[in-house]
Amino acid sequence: MPDALIQKKRTEREQEIVLRLLEDVAENGELSQAKFAKRVGIAKGLANAYFNRCLQKGWIKLRQVPKQRFLYYVTPKGFAEKASLTAQFLSASYTFYRRARKDLGSTMDAAAADGHRKLAVLGAGELAEIAAIVSDEHPVDIVGFYDPVSERKLIAGRPVVRRWEEMRSADAALLATVENAKSTYKTFTTDYQDIPVHVPRQLEALVWDK
Repeated sequence: MPDALIQKKRTEREQEIVLRLLEDVAENGELSQAKFAKRVGIAKGLANAYFNRCLQKGWIKLRQVPKQRFLYYVTPKGFAEKASLTAQFLSASYTFYRRARKDLGSTMDAAAADGHRKLAVLGAGELAEIAAIVSDEHPVDIVGFYDPVSERKLIAGRPVVRRWEEMRSADAALLATVENAKSTYKTFTTDYQDIPVHVPRQLEALVWDK
């Protein structure tokens, strides 16, 4: 199960990069591979591979313009692929959000039943943001977010801290990160053994070895 989820996230990331490439080329034909690599946070060599893939698929093409310059442009086939990927992402985002809300809500209810009503969220990404929204519908209070590497300062008006010692009033933690769920859980439970950690069902396969 963990391998399948990791592969799913990898495929989604690859599709996201292709979609960004098609969107960026549609907006600016002078887009360079180096600039695109920096924009999406990948190596220049990988950006080159994505451009070549889109050229081979016939989604983008090159045309020569004056002064010996070449510009990319999106083909009709490329626009069709762009529309398809956009629809996939909208559908996947809705499904993810709906499932995450239900799963996080159930976990919060279970935490409250255990007497843990002041929760610190482990993570500062998309899933953590959903946790902040969901908490208003359940008998818990999100007192803050803990992420040792995050540059964020606030999420939904609550503090994001990089040191657990800066977290106030939390009587338990709620795991809410997908990308590094296992390492986050293991590091936290090793460093802070007295703090209970509630794990949403969808993340259990990523955290615990079966």
